[in-house]
Amino acid sequence: MSGGAVDSAAFRQALGHHPTGVALISSTHADGEPVGLIVGTFTSVSLDPPLVGFLPTRDSASFAAIRKSGRFTVNILAHDQEHLCRALSRPADKRFGGLEWSPSSNGSPVLPDVVCSIDCSLEACTPAGDHYFVTGLVESLEIHRPVAPLLFFQGGFGGFVPGSFVAPSDAIVAESVQTVQYIRDGMQRLAHAAQGEVTAYAKVTDHAVAVATVAGPDVPTSTILGSKWPLTPPFGEVFLIGAPEAEIEQWMNRARTAGEELLRISQERLDHAHKHGWAGSYAGDTRDTLLFPALTEYGVDGVTPAKQREIQAMLQAAGEDLRPVDLDPEKQYEGASLVAPIRNRHGRCELMLRLCQIPPVSGARIEVLADELCRLTREAEKSAPQV
Repeated sequence: MSGGAVDSAAFRQALGHHPTGVALISSTHADGEPVGLIVGTFTSVSLDPPLVGFLPTRDSASFAAIRKSGRFTVNILAHDQEHLCRALSRPADKRFGGLEWSPSSNGSPVLPDVVCSIDCSLEACTPAGDHYFVTGLVESLEIHRPVAPLLFFQGGFGGFVPGSFVAPSDAIVAESVQTVQYIRDGMQRLAHAAQGEVTAYAKVTDHAVAVATVAGPDVPTSTILGSKWPLTPPFGEVFLIGAPEAEIEQWMNRARTAGEELLRISQERLDHAHKHGWAGSYAGDTRDTLLFPALTEYGVDGVTPAKQREIQAMLQAAGEDLRPVDLDPEKQYEGASLVAPIRNRHGRCELMLRLCQIPPVSGARIEVLADELCRLTREAEKSAPQV
């Protein structure tokens, strides 16, 4: 088959189903000014000799400068550095503006808190269609922060959590991803309009697992794909939409064992979700300084009984921060986190959307965003094969 027989849009879409790591290839001009480009094509090539490679476009002025220098450093970006990726995708003359970096052993820029950096001398540059295949001889390397890397997958950024899915959940996650693809453009539009982040979570046994996430411009993604949130009261109320009474009572009993106050808050969140079709919480000292940071790491390195007990204790401590409020249309609210259910053909919620990282907005604006979130979940229910 000739190259012209393949539609370029279809080619891009099909290959987008293969996740790729995101890296900065950096060097300096002769005057010491930094130069670099973001690639999703970095790969290891050879162990003996140690070679790595990447594929820049043939018309890249930034690569032309790197090629002229004869050396470069590979910066492997971490899962929480999407904001750096976006900054480094700006026009070349603004690319490093306002960014911190330090020189590597070969003088090329190394960004703070990257996963690792790899110093190379340029070994070869071979034409490959509208790209070059560039190989570099590794001269030194350093692991700076052994965390999940940043990935590019199906048009969005995310992270990767090894071992976060067990075999029984694979089918659920696969079906959930299929459903989310029908509303991915809508998720992107909402994230842009809200200047926040929209994440889809699938229910896998007693956890909510992140299966897709998108963020608005200049909003760093806070969610790692595959990360888990425990469905422990008062969390998980939207997954009780359409659930049998026995399952609801089991969830309420878990709240009851934690005390009457958490039981009341859990009931209020569930009632709000039933009445309005969504639930939310707003900025609070315990929620934002203890609970949410702990939930971000929960399930990334493996869920242990001790970690589960720690999260349950934090949920109890942050209970008041999670209580639903009657929104004042004129009042400004910080740290809004809104969730809404996506129902399957049986009326059960097996997927939910979460809108978070919203800048301070009025109560009236939150109502509008909540309506948009619910509209998006209804679109998913109508358009997609139901899980």
